[in-house]
Amino acid sequence: MSIESKLAGIQVYYSTHITFILETVISTMQFWGYNTTFTGDGSIKAIKDRFRGSFFHPQESSQETLTGNKLEKINYQINQKPETIRDHILKMGLIYFFSLFEAFNKDYFQELYLFKPDLMKSKKSVDLEYLLQFKNIEDLHKSLSQNLIERFGHLDIDKLAVLILKKFKIDLQNNLECWSNLRESYYRRNSIVHNDGKISEIYLKKLSLGTNRLNEEFRCDIEYIWKRHYDIQSYMDFIDDSIRKKFNLKSRIDSL
Repeated sequence: MSIESKLAGIQVYYSTHITFILETVISTMQFWGYNTTFTGDGSIKAIKDRFRGSFFHPQESSQETLTGNKLEKINYQINQKPETIRDHILKMGLIYFFSLFEAFNKDYFQELYLFKPDLMKSKKSVDLEYLLQFKNIEDLHKSLSQNLIERFGHLDIDKLAVLILKKFKIDLQNNLECWSNLRESYYRRNSIVHNDGKISEIYLKKLSLGTNRLNEEFRCDIEYIWKRHYDIQSYMDFIDDSIRKKFNLKSRIDSL
């Protein structure tokens, strides 16, 4: 299988799964009686239509503009239910989004490292005993890539951006349109997981906010989750498009 097809397969896999998480969030909210009709003519159909649109036209915005009246109605109806149910559904959606975001980075860049082993060059010395355990160069490359690729899943989003800029000359901060929103939601996810769902010092520091909101409970709504789905899809499209241009690879559509 060509590298173009492998990268396309990874991108499609994670795009599909992130959309599935959004479908699950909306379906679960509907089960509990929350109104999610703002997604149009049937929420699941609307999500699938948007997914197809963002996949085949990645540069075109697929985000639906929500009127003030619709949002007011949605928020009113959601607030009639226990907040704990609503918050758990939405926060779990956000957590799963970024689990897939991190997994995408690891899988995508490992495949790229295997395609271009020169990317793994380093001035660090390698133990001869370590090298001799491999029967062929392909197994060595795979082992080396697994060690290096862990950084793509464990670095915080700012350090990840620095690594991608240094390694691939891809500037997320200045060229990814949704960067600030993606960054905010990443640190929000971390606070939800590591600070019992409350605003942490790290979150406030990373976003240059004052301390008056420290330990306040995070609040999410369905619009926020929808936009984070869009942001992560946009990030994956941006990475894939940028890598293909950098290494002169066929487009994703041509690779399928």
